[in-house]
Amino acid sequence: MTTTLDFSDVRNWLVDPRTDKGIRFLGDEGDWDYHSYADLSLAARRSAAAMTAAGAQPGEVVCLLMPTSYPTLCAYFGAWAAGLTPCMITPPSLTSSTEYVELVSSILRRAQPVLMITTERYQDIADSALAAADLPGRAFLHREAEEPVEVPKAGPDDLAILQFTSGSTGVPRGVPVTWQNLAVNVSCTRAWSDWSEDDSVASWLPLYHDMGLVGTLLAAVCNQADLWLMQPAQFLRDPGRWLECMTRATITAAPPFAYEYAVERISAERIASWDLSGWRTAFVGAQTINPAVLDRFVQATAAACFDRGTLTPAYGMAETTLGVTGTDHGVPPLAVQVRPDTLRFGQRVELTRQFHLGAEPVPTRNGWLTGCGGPRLGTRISIVDQDGVELPPGHLGEIRVSGETVTAGYTNDADSGGTRFTPDGLRTGDAGFLHAGQLFVLGRMGDSLKIRGRNVYVEDLEAAVVEATGLSPSRCVVISAPETERAGVLLLVEGGRRGWEESAYHTLRSRLGAEPRIRFAVGNRGVIQRTTSGKPRRRDMWQRLQEGTLKASIVEPEVPA
Repeated sequence: MTTTLDFSDVRNWLVDPRTDKGIRFLGDEGDWDYHSYADLSLAARRSAAAMTAAGAQPGEVVCLLMPTSYPTLCAYFGAWAAGLTPCMITPPSLTSSTEYVELVSSILRRAQPVLMITTERYQDIADSALAAADLPGRAFLHREAEEPVEVPKAGPDDLAILQFTSGSTGVPRGVPVTWQNLAVNVSCTRAWSDWSEDDSVASWLPLYHDMGLVGTLLAAVCNQADLWLMQPAQFLRDPGRWLECMTRATITAAPPFAYEYAVERISAERIASWDLSGWRTAFVGAQTINPAVLDRFVQATAAACFDRGTLTPAYGMAETTLGVTGTDHGVPPLAVQVRPDTLRFGQRVELTRQFHLGAEPVPTRNGWLTGCGGPRLGTRISIVDQDGVELPPGHLGEIRVSGETVTAGYTNDADSGGTRFTPDGLRTGDAGFLHAGQLFVLGRMGDSLKIRGRNVYVEDLEAAVVEATGLSPSRCVVISAPETERAGVLLLVEGGRRGWEESAYHTLRSRLGAEPRIRFAVGNRGVIQRTTSGKPRRRDMWQRLQEGTLKASIVEPEVPA
């Protein structure tokens, strides 16, 4: 099957939809509600007519505050059918209403939508966010007109979607994605998955996140592939429903924590009752990938005939539409062990061991990284030093990306934080190196500290603390907390002080040496703030701790004798 899509192919399904394939939505009672692409196309074009009647004009932005559902897709693709640019907004979660309204209003100020489309359930909070953003009118309740519109033509440089970054390093920023950007990125997904006419997709990922939106929903819809769609809460309640989908679907995507969560929550007997031999591609991304997590998943699903070559580690971000790199289809992930004392920016990284998953067990101790493959279809990655000079393979530096999948910049000249658009490409703010033709990602450059010229990454410190203390990875986070005279780290733990302190102190001190300051902070469950992709918002949490607005108590650890 041809890998590359033309920009017009991405939306052609709206005018030539299939009747024999479509989308299934998981209901609250465990049943699946099916709608063909022909059904969706007609409903989308009727939704478009309602938006047009409300005053929306081609080229304008509409924001959607709606949960994963059939009406949401009717509204989203209705925007396409009307020539509008849709933008998904995170539905309310466990955050306070005040914080949520502040988040949504900041997005609205940048997006400047002509309509904010929502449901009756969210209308009040949507109205509050519009008022806080100083935008006139009330939220638009999704509806369909009787007569559908005709889908207007679009050019490759017209905007297809507006997506916001996950905000791991600050306020979310709007990223306008063109039809050409989207076509190239969906084509890359087809290449990494060796896409065929018989492929189908399953996903529980939120539609306001780039992996859920571009990597699963749009990858399926633009190819008119069968899609099984769940809400994130349904996955959290029973991750087995996701894996059960993979007895029928062939492609999915999720962060590493989802694969670990599934293994922890699903019984071995239930897994053994499934046949996962038809599962062809399991994209893994959105956060640093620990190969031990993948190894545990492979072992847990072996009785269901899961093939380790199905695992496809990948790297990407909203600023590049989504995917930048991915591993070759069918090849087990490559795991490497790094000498920590060689992690010096601009210098060669020394590896002590490497093997493909399955060749030997992956040790649980820290220091291991997973290869995220390489780019496709003209996308280029390079590793550069602080001055933007390209470094040789094997050297640690900042990841830079160029090619047609890279977007043009942020809306309203938003502050770029650690990620910067430059004439030479996108400076991602992520640290990594190239080895054996693959990209290895260490983490955010801002989420690290320098000890005697060596970069220490907080993800590695977290892994070491989890191993030494038994703390849950979802209940602790290490934050770089520099001071004027010296470096420092803060270990934030949910759930109180329960005997982990001494082990955590010894672990951090052994890796940081005698100079940096080590402090602990303890708070109730939910105190660790995360982005929509599950990444800790480290710098934001540290700032709020300094301001006294984060409900956690800083404690100086007792130095063991």
